[in-house]
Amino acid sequence: MQAYSSHSYCHRLSVFTVPVCVYVSTVLCVICIGFINHRYDAEFRRQRKLSLSILKEFGFGRDIMEERIQTEVSVLLQKIRDVKSVAFCPHSAVTSCVLNVIASILFGRRMEDKAVGELGKASHGLLHSIVDIVAVDLLPVLRFLPQMHRAIITSNAFSDQLFDIIRSSIEASDEESFVRYYMNREGSKLDREQLEYIVRDLVLAGTETSTSTLLWAMVLLAGRDGQRVQERLWKEIDSQVPRERLPSLADRSLMPFVEATILEVMRVRTVVPRSLTHQTSCDTTVGGYFIPANTMASISSMSYLSFFLFTEKVFSFIPMISAM
Repeated sequence: MQAYSSHSYCHRLSVFTVPVCVYVSTVLCVICIGFINHRYDAEFRRQRKLSLSILKEFGFGRDIMEERIQTEVSVLLQKIRDVKSVAFCPHSAVTSCVLNVIASILFGRRMEDKAVGELGKASHGLLHSIVDIVAVDLLPVLRFLPQMHRAIITSNAFSDQLFDIIRSSIEASDEESFVRYYMNREGSKLDREQLEYIVRDLVLAGTETSTSTLLWAMVLLAGRDGQRVQERLWKEIDSQVPRERLPSLADRSLMPFVEATILEVMRVRTVVPRSLTHQTSCDTTVGGYFIPANTMASISSMSYLSFFLFTEKVFSFIPMISAM
């Protein structure tokens, strides 16, 4: 029933599109600004279409996005080589490189180590402080507890810090950047606050998810099951990609096991197990259950990512399953 409900949910997106004005929303943004909590209306669709068209300019035809990703991959590989096989925590190195991919696309340039560290600290702190107050959405009376009150204050402080960094980065952005393209496209209609919230949402959405996925990939590949996977990955990459260059998107069709491994990492270690909370815009039925309008709704991605495997190895790291 869980899998069917998830499928039904996905095919009723226009019903489950109204953001819920709850306590986490007051920390994340004002309703109708940015992407995360914007109402699904004509303005949201316009902003989404505009942002996607700009991102496609960086990702398709000109290969700007791929080049910047490969630059950061080279930086990350060099940082790993520099430790000379000594045990180390890769979290800061991975986070820095992921943030610089996002920053180079949004602002047109890499950030200095100190600046990217501050950006990472603010975005990481905001997301993790919000996790502490998610329970308030489900049980609002908890907001009166001193611990929750402190968590909300902490979230607001991290949010203010993040916006300070975003504003200064927008001012110093290059012409070949998302924010400059956005500003030129909007022209006299430019809403500066809307731009700041869009950039905030892209930073939050891209940083933690990509970083966590890469770190989990390292953990899983270093584990017992991952040793055999590493060997097979190495053979496939080595047979298809010349050693003098990095893999590119053009190699994707030639390396099905690499793609299967990436998908399996995201299945076994789901970065976002529960979607953002929304509410129904009208009465609907999902999986035979009646859901009235204005009902808080969320979807568990973990349930449908694991539901199709009726085996005891549902949480085992087996890329071959994803490749089937």
